[in-house]
Amino acid sequence: MKKRRKFDIRIVNTIHSKNEDIIRVTDFKVTPVAPQKGRQVLIKMTIKNVSSKLLKSVPWQINHNECILVHGSRCRLPAGDSFKISVTWTAAPGKHFFYGDADPGNTLKEPKIKQYNNLPQGIDVKVK
Repeated sequence: MKKRRKFDIRIVNTIHSKNEDIIRVTDFKVTPVAPQKGRQVLIKMTIKNVSSKLLKSVPWQINHNECILVHGSRCRLPAGDSFKISVTWTAAPGKHFFYGDADPGNTLKEPKIKQYNNLPQGIDVKVK
């Protein structure tokens, strides 16, 4: 009769686990992307708490070229919940680049490898 071995199974956290991902930008839109001069442009961003805990404060910002267009902080964001931000901008002639940033100062202390989803792909806007 073979003797059965007893295994000790432990959950071990690796250096970067899925649990370390805290927030994520799930949507970022600029409409229209080819506006006429003087027309209102709507910039929208959605941020989701992908952690399993309540977040006391989630800072965010929406940038236009090299400047912050609007910024703020969402307080008390429950696990799994999302919030939306929107701002309008009056189209001016030239090329413009918009992007959002969730937790720009990394106050939530996500590892660098988990911060990639805090900054969505930016959107170029050309106004004639």
